[in-house]
Amino acid sequence: RANYSNQNPVLFWDNQTQILHLYHSSQLGNAGETNSQIWHVQSKDQGVTWSVAEPYYTISGSFDRNRIIPTINNDGVLLPCYDTTTNSGYSFILRSSFINSSWTRIDVPLTNNLIQPSIIRLNNSPQLRSFFRDRNAQSIYYADSNDDGLTWSIPKVTSLPNNDAGIESYTLKNGAVLMTFNNLNGTQQPRSPLTIALSYDNGLTWPYKRNIQIHADDNTTYIGEYSYPSLLQTSWTAADDNDIRLVYTYDRQTIKYVRFNEKWIKQGF
Repeated sequence: RANYSNQNPVLFWDNQTQILHLYHSSQLGNAGETNSQIWHVQSKDQGVTWSVAEPYYTISGSFDRNRIIPTINNDGVLLPCYDTTTNSGYSFILRSSFINSSWTRIDVPLTNNLIQPSIIRLNNSPQLRSFFRDRNAQSIYYADSNDDGLTWSIPKVTSLPNNDAGIESYTLKNGAVLMTFNNLNGTQQPRSPLTIALSYDNGLTWPYKRNIQIHADDNTTYIGEYSYPSLLQTSWTAADDNDIRLVYTYDRQTIKYVRFNEKWIKQGF
């Protein structure tokens, strides 16, 4: 839409309908994030052409950010969102139903200053774990749901730092959990280094970490920004290499792509 700021695109591929969905925030340019809504477009030809954008969730101050999670019965999805109508912000989930095309908003309790939830499913069960960016620039937090996202626990702190920058968690096919984040706290800048962490207990501890990129990779005078990461593990039909793919913002100039595997992470910094 002309003169609108469209941000935070989130893709979801529906295996049942073979439709690719894209959700994004949208607000009038220079009008402030408190006016944002969530809009939706879809593609029936794997992204070659797209439908006309339509409003999906029109409550002002709504933003999406991280990966959509299918419900345990695959009859809907969980769209992680956050509210920007206050300076601190807080997190909520939109739980949508494919059956009656409805959605339910679920506020995550006591998440003031904890935004941009990143959700993983634990052990192919109704139990979910969501990790949060910390607006206070101290630590990544997490909260649990035992009923497929209908209710959530009070957030707890993890051992991973956060600099008030985007994070993303991801479950590998073997059940291990990844977290990509900027490995520092106490300040919003720099957003470097960008680090990958590996957990074998659903994100309670993180024994393995390795830097993806630090500003010294490029030069010693400019402190770079490596942010808004997104993870995906390869799942080819013919030749499954299990590699992990990571894309992230590179100095707000372009998008960088890296490819690695679990063994590489365990080799350490």
